[in-house]
This record gives sequence, structure tokens and C-alpha cells, in this order.
Amino acid sequence: MGQDIIKEFTRLAARSKSRVGIGVAEYNPSLLRAVAEVQRFSDLVFVGNIEEAGHEVVVTSDPERKLVEMLVDGSIDAAVRGTISARKTLQELKQQTGAKKICRSALLSTSDARQFFLLPIGIDEGVSIFERTRLVMKTAGLLNTLGVGPIVGVLSGGRSEDKGRTGAVDATLATAEALTKQLQNAGIDATNYNILIEDAVQSSNILVAPDGIIGNLIFRTLVFLGGGKGHGAPFFGIPHTFVDTSRSGASFADAILIASALSNLAKR
Repeated sequence: MGQDIIKEFTRLAARSKSRVGIGVAEYNPSLLRAVAEVQRFSDLVFVGNIEEAGHEVVVTSDPERKLVEMLVDGSIDAAVRGTISARKTLQELKQQTGAKKICRSALLSTSDARQFFLLPIGIDEGVSIFERTRLVMKTAGLLNTLGVGPIVGVLSGGRSEDKGRTGAVDATLATAEALTKQLQNAGIDATNYNILIEDAVQSSNILVAPDGIIGNLIFRTLVFLGGGKGHGAPFFGIPHTFVDTSRSGASFADAILIASALSNLAKR
């Protein structure tokens, strides 16, 4: 069993309370239950068209814009997407922070509780070897900060002996090999598992999909069909703490916990 990454986030979140904003597009009982679980770690603010007794609420008809605005102006220390639109939130983050490239790594766990970061997970993220390398380095840096040694498993579209079957598979095989070498040259413990994700997850705490489309499919298959869990996906490329969530399959409590922990790190 790999190291408990969520436990390390919990340790950091417990050091001091952060003010965390949560986007709310519609009433979601699981989101409200999550707040009760992590109130001891964070001062929580609902941002959206909702009125919830006993909680601080910023009522707005445009929660994507308002949540990011509050993050940028310092009204909150960190933000969690919650149930608001992913596309609109990304647009607001880029517009209000001036960032041209924003990417995420999703912390997931399998049905037997093996935890790992998966990247890229956005369908337009990690397009090039350079972008995937950068995202791996950012994620590895985060794990190091948590006291967890990063171990990377690189994936491709086939086994090594499949070379020559199709040009598309050949391209992923070559890219996986090049990416693995590049990471190793940068001092990262990286192994090319080709298509054998079932082997990679046994020892790796960072898995690198061939592209964001495949990464998104891995995420959805694991979380929505395979009994796994999505804990939250920290954004990289912006000077603020923002943790992404899936509106239907997220552990909102863990995402809030991660946001609180990361904002505490940023205060150092």
C-alpha cells in the first residue's frame, strides 16, 4: 500500500484555519455534508445562488466570476470549484489571473485505497512532452513538500511489442519512452509501463496518461464505474490556491481539505 497522501494534506490543513470559498450552482446534499466534515480545518464560504442557514454565503447569479474574483482580491485564501461550471471557471481564472496555460493533477484512489495523482486530466491539457514534463515536475514538487517521495509511472497506448501495428500507437510508444528519459534525466524516479496501468498503480504515486483525453477517461472510468474516488485536483500555473472537483463524483470534503492545506503552504 502506498503512502497516505490525504493524511499528509490533513496534517498540513490542521496547522491553521484557512478561509475557503466553495462554488455552488445548485443545491447538492453531498456538498453540504462535506462542509460539516471539515469545518474544523477551514472557515467556509458558499459562493452562489443559495441561502444556507448557519453558513456564510455570498449570493450571486454568477458564481464562477465571483469565486475567482474573491480569490484574486484576497477575500478568501483558497477556492474549491464545487458544483459550478468547469468551462466558465477556467475562463474566469485565465481572464482574472492573466494565465495563458492552466493545468491540473487529480488526486485519486482505487477501490482498494491506493492513492495517486493522475495527469493530464483536462482534454486540452498536457498536449506536448514539454507540458506533461512541467506538470509532472509541479506535482512531484507538491509531493516532496508533503514529505512523500514522487514515483512516476508513464503510460502509452500499447505494449512495447505492439510497435508497428498502427501509427497512432507507435507515436504514443515513442512519446512515453522520450518522456520517461526526460524525467529520469531531471532526477525523477520514472518508469515506462506502456499500457499496463494495472502495474503502474502498484508502485507509482503519479501516473502520466498519453494525453488529456485518455487521462479524463481514466478518471471517469475509475471514479464513476470502478469504485474509486476523486479527492480533488489542484491547479498549477496560477498564483492562487484553487482545487477543482467533479460536480457529480467528487469528495468535496477532501477537496476542501486539500485547498486548506495548500493555502497554508502558500503562507509560508
